[in-house]
Amino acid sequence: MIAHESLLIDIDRNVNCKVKMGTGDLVQSIGKGTLAIDVQGVTRYIREVMIVPGLDENLLSVGQMIEHGHWLVFGDNEVDIYEDKQLKELIARVQMKGNRCFPLDLKYINPPMANRATFGEPSWLWHRRFGHLNYISLRLLQEKDMV
Repeated sequence: MIAHESLLIDIDRNVNCKVKMGTGDLVQSIGKGTLAIDVQGVTRYIREVMIVPGLDENLLSVGQMIEHGHWLVFGDNEVDIYEDKQLKELIARVQMKGNRCFPLDLKYINPPMANRATFGEPSWLWHRRFGHLNYISLRLLQEKDMV
């Protein structure tokens, strides 16, 4: 489960359900999507991640991870999540919290490049978009609010 849908791709908003938390509380899911994680230059995917607004932390569903073919190895108050049973392709290592949950901290994981709206300087981006139009012409377009 994840609170911020901006981290997901392939979002399906037709999936609305209630999710029971470890505390017994029921929370509303507003959809699901796929989480793309960059692991040493290779993109790995965690499918059917529920979007639950208001979550303080992103949480893993052990059962759901296993259903999708991932292998989880628990020990030393952490879980290693592998792509498959060969245990060669580590997706993430998650530390257990005091409440015995495994929150997935995504701030250290690069978002997928396909979701990036821009890269580098905006002037370079527009230079490329307009077929390498010169900067004087680009400035003129900007001054006339044409871009």
